[in-house]
Amino acid sequence: MDSSFLMFNQKFEYYEMGHRHYHNHYEIYYLLSGERYYFIKDRSYHVKSGDIVLINKNDLHHTSNANDLCHEKIMIYFKEEYIRNLFNPTMLINLFSIFEHKNHIIRLNITDQELVQRLLLKLLDEYNSFKSSGEEFEEYKQEKLFHLKIMLTEFLYILKKIRKNQKEDFKHTSPLHKTISDIAQYITQNYEGNIKLTSIANDFSLNPCYLSSMFKEITGFSLIEYLNLTRIKEAKNLLNHSDLNITEISERVGFNTLSHFGRTFKKYNNISPSQYRKIHFSKN
Repeated sequence: MDSSFLMFNQKFEYYEMGHRHYHNHYEIYYLLSGERYYFIKDRSYHVKSGDIVLINKNDLHHTSNANDLCHEKIMIYFKEEYIRNLFNPTMLINLFSIFEHKNHIIRLNITDQELVQRLLLKLLDEYNSFKSSGEEFEEYKQEKLFHLKIMLTEFLYILKKIRKNQKEDFKHTSPLHKTISDIAQYITQNYEGNIKLTSIANDFSLNPCYLSSMFKEITGFSLIEYLNLTRIKEAKNLLNHSDLNITEISERVGFNTLSHFGRTFKKYNNISPSQYRKIHFSKN
């Protein structure tokens, strides 16, 4: 199976996402039933049945239980190159812009829900059919693969049209959720500085212990974990796309010592910064 495209349907009576993460592919999450809390990048959302969640490449995200523990979802993961080569570049509209909106949720009306759900279920059937087709029917598999790409492109085009007409700015679930989102935004904008729990708590008029507890409950990340992941994500970008040496990158993203940077980088990537840069360089 082409690893640049994955799709599945899951139903849970209870599910708590244990791995807070980001990844280098787009993610589409459709909630068939139930409700969830979803923290994406630097704010939280209360996701309800019929909502579409769009997660851009390399956005930190985490989902957690809401009032209704039972839920069913359809998930799509794909990379840009999966469909980009289908068309002449001059003909390709920017379908991927739907992931760059400041709101990560599309709340569908009844008509759009029916359309989106029908397209998703057809796409899921075609995907499962492709997966189960035997290797001996290579020409048949290639036809299926082409059809999958066409169907995904159509689905993204429909979402682009729906998103263009959407004007609702999602409100926070509560004043506390807004405060935590504001703190997350502050961290993403100031990660290179000397950020401490006590100073943030003071700036936002919160008790440090209460802030630490609520930040973890709402985002799924501890505050230091969120800060470190934000710093490491930017460090990877600099390792990939700059000529700065590793010491300079360590300082640029806010680590006080090179050893602390190295330990933290390896914790989240299982390799050192220098090994990561060598791997990326060899691919290019």
